[in-house]
This record gives sequence, C-alpha cells and structure tokens, in this order.
Amino acid sequence: MISFIVWSVYLYLVQLMIPNFIKSRIEYSTRANKAFKNLSESFSIFLALAILSIVLNVEANTQLAMYWLIARVLFLIIYVSGLGIKNKGAEGSGNEVQPIRSVVWMVSVVLLVLMAKNLL
Repeated sequence: MISFIVWSVYLYLVQLMIPNFIKSRIEYSTRANKAFKNLSESFSIFLALAILSIVLNVEANTQLAMYWLIARVLFLIIYVSGLGIKNKGAEGSGNEVQPIRSVVWMVSVVLLVLMAKNLL
C-alpha cells in the first residue's frame, strides 16, 4: 500500500507541473489544470483511506488502491489529450463533453467507495 501512496504523490506532483510544461499549448494546458483540480478533490480522500488501510491492516484495499491509481492516470491522459471530446451547443460552442473521461472518473470514485466499505 505504501508504494501506491508514493506513486499517487508522484502523480499529484506531475499533474501540478504539467500545465507549466505545456503552457504554449493553451488548450492542453487548460485541460491539464482542470485535471489537476479534479485530482485535488479526491486525493485527500484516497490518502486517508490508504493510511487507514495500513493502520487497520486491510489488505483488500491494496489492489483497489492500484486500480484507483491506474484510473487516475487514465483520467489524466484522456482529459489532457481531449480523447473523445464532443462539444455541446450550437456550432461547436459550449462545454466539452468527454464520456470516456466521465466513465473513468466514476470508476475512480467507486474504487474509493469500495476502499471505505472495506474499512468498516
């Protein structure tokens, strides 16, 4: 479990820096910023669940933590690359919709819920 905590911290740091590395590509930089904000919303929950899993010796959460980390990496790749973007609104204006990204995000949330359930 500790290795997945460390890898998740690396992911957090990488996502923190990505917008600065690609700032010349405003479209990608904007999406990278949004992906980082999204990770920031669930990162503390993941850390709390992972640390509690270590303290309470809940081995079942180790595999879920790995899947959560994979889902978050996929989320980043899908979001920043713009994979599957469908524009809402007339003539391409409006919010970007990425159904694939939404599914991956939902998977990551379900994994956190399962981790919490295993702690009970």
